[in-house]
Amino acid sequence: MGHGKFTVNEVEDRTGVPAATLRQWERRYGYPCPERSSSGYRLYSEDDLRGIAVMKDHIDDGVPASRAAELAQRPTPARGEARPTDALRNDLIHAMLDLDEVGADQVLGEAYALHPIETVLVDVIAPTMTDLGRRWHDGEIPTTTEHVASNYVHGKLRGLLALTGAHHANPKVVIACAPHDHHELGALMLAVLLRRNGYRVIYVGPDTPTDDLATLVREHAPTALMVSASTGDSIRALEAGRDALASLATPVYYGGAAFDADPAAADRLGGTYLSGNVVDAVARFDHLVAAGTASVDAPAPRQDGAS
Repeated sequence: MGHGKFTVNEVEDRTGVPAATLRQWERRYGYPCPERSSSGYRLYSEDDLRGIAVMKDHIDDGVPASRAAELAQRPTPARGEARPTDALRNDLIHAMLDLDEVGADQVLGEAYALHPIETVLVDVIAPTMTDLGRRWHDGEIPTTTEHVASNYVHGKLRGLLALTGAHHANPKVVIACAPHDHHELGALMLAVLLRRNGYRVIYVGPDTPTDDLATLVREHAPTALMVSASTGDSIRALEAGRDALASLATPVYYGGAAFDADPAAADRLGGTYLSGNVVDAVARFDHLVAAGTASVDAPAPRQDGAS
């Protein structure tokens, strides 16, 4: 560790972390641990500054503060040395099978520390839930285990959504699940990634009647409406309410497992199919907005290194 030479106010100016937060971290998590001057003032070293910046970045990416403090105190592996996502996914699956939310928090904390959020969502969280869904369908695990895992993951995604804000001048997007559809994992991931890209997201959630959705869109005039459907029943419900959504001036985009299996269903509904991969869906939507499909400019890209 280097010698302490920065006051708490200088650290606040350099890292953007308020002095009160630094003292709270020190009290709750034992980090940072600055030296004290002869007068009792806190003095932070260059290493402290680097660690504080690392801790702040982890928290911004959704890592629990206690875990971020642990990660800030050890060297961060180079991206090439990071544990592969399949190993993290296996650990997350086992934590969920054991109903071990503390263990799951540790796995996700490591995943967020070593991989971009997009990678964690697509290569760790989504396949974990697919695996658990298959086990439930095959009778290998009880409904309670699948429900606990779903509630845990949905809570984490809602937390990420709440952590990421967007400027009011940026394009607004409404995201909802089709009628009778309660599988909202893909819709939540899409909402998180769009908000990280700067869009103003109104997330409606599962099982949304088409008439109510059309009313919301007319009242709030978003740049786009995105609807997710995971089953054929949900597509049939959308087809039954086709007129409500097809009459909207707002472009409607469709996605989810049911549309992945039948992309032409989006055309039949008068909308546009995006992609079976949420990262690709966001990229394609960005391209469509920039190309003038929507009547507003695309938001400025994030500068935090997210891919």
